[in-house]
Amino acid sequence: ALATCFPQAVDIASNNYSFILVLGGVFGILPDTLDFKLAMFLEENDYIIDPASSEYLRDPRNMNSIDPQKVADKMAEAIDQAWETGKLIKLQLHTVQMGGDLYRHYEVSYDTVNNEAVVEIGPIVTMSQTPIEVPELEFKGERIGRAKTKCNILQTQSRASRIDIFNGPSFGYLKKGDEGVEIIFLPWHRQWSHSPFMGVAFGLLGWLIMSGVTGSLRSGAIYGLIIALGFISHIAADLTGFMGANLLWPFRKRRTEGFHFLKASNPVANFLMIWASGVLIVWNLNHYAPQPVFDLYWLEYFSLFLILPAALLIVLARKFGEKVKEKASKIRAEEEAAFGEEEFTADTR
Repeated sequence: ALATCFPQAVDIASNNYSFILVLGGVFGILPDTLDFKLAMFLEENDYIIDPASSEYLRDPRNMNSIDPQKVADKMAEAIDQAWETGKLIKLQLHTVQMGGDLYRHYEVSYDTVNNEAVVEIGPIVTMSQTPIEVPELEFKGERIGRAKTKCNILQTQSRASRIDIFNGPSFGYLKKGDEGVEIIFLPWHRQWSHSPFMGVAFGLLGWLIMSGVTGSLRSGAIYGLIIALGFISHIAADLTGFMGANLLWPFRKRRTEGFHFLKASNPVANFLMIWASGVLIVWNLNHYAPQPVFDLYWLEYFSLFLILPAALLIVLARKFGEKVKEKASKIRAEEEAAFGEEEFTADTR
């Protein structure tokens, strides 16, 4: 979308059959591609927790008997190790697949008031992360485990990490002076791959290569500019969230925190970003075309195709989002009530 904002790039793409507009998109997704196809697999973890393994089950023969206390204890152990050694300790959590497309949802969080690692077992969910009732997979047992640490827990991301489908998250625990241990979410993510320095480097490389191909430094410059801006636009978008990006790599190894405007997992925000990009591309291609297909004033166009659809989607998302939350709460309450009745029956016997 950003590439189409440059008339020269649109002209080159339409008249010279160039792939210049595609370059903007390719390098726009490159930061995350580098992370999820390379950095993630190069990461070495000190602790790996699979809640469905026998180590974390009350009954080693039943993967539906996860003990959240054992998981919380292991997380607290990793935090304590970081405090005692002063080293960065990395911990990986795995998902719990119950068969087919069903997963056991669970959440981990850090209580910074009581300095505890908290694990809560949730309902069964589908690949769409929708809670469903499966009688034979009804969870029976304590749902919450809490383990106290030997130090203060420092965290900027206050919300719990929800784990169900795809890959589980990883955490880095790093001692911060005498204050306590800082929680670093996905320590391998948005580091060197999310640095403006890398965007500039790729842009310069693209400029040199395309200057050789076109035979002109000036002609190659627009390619380098599109590459660099595509890469950096990804970083700018990430800064609207919580995690941010590493703006000063290679001079600094720590990420710069985002502005907390949006959550990366928000499907509505992600869809609207893609939709807005598509709307902008259509406008630019039409605007810079020798013979425009439509002749709408810019305010009319963006009101009709962006503002109104966005408002409608947000209203619908809030309405149906509340229904999903109510359903999840109902399922959890029913399971807890069933567990309470079983405990009462056992006690009376």
